[in-house]
Amino acid sequence: MYSPMTEYLKTVSTRLGTTGIPVKFKLPEPKVKEPFYVIGPHTGNDSPSAKFGPAIVDTSLQIDLYYPIDSRTALEEAVFKTKIALNKRIDHQILIDNSIGREVYHVVFRINDYIY
Repeated sequence: MYSPMTEYLKTVSTRLGTTGIPVKFKLPEPKVKEPFYVIGPHTGNDSPSAKFGPAIVDTSLQIDLYYPIDSRTALEEAVFKTKIALNKRIDHQILIDNSIGREVYHVVFRINDYIY
């Protein structure tokens, strides 16, 4: 048996995997080419609430998608597939980034969810 957060991360990883884009839990070596997801940091608040009681964690999870810079329309399709796979309301921001040693699209997704 795993913790609720571990189960949540496993579920997110499995759902992202249905897009055909590799899923990582940390930024890979620079030689690894895009596209890939990185399931990144999360914040949680397990303060008891009147609505849910003490057994709930209100969490915010960041997922980063690194994507080749060669096609904006292909990127938009990947963003759409990500949203379909996760089946949640997701905030996202599209950036152009060179922090991994080459210029890529970097999409930052943020999921807010309750973990039971």
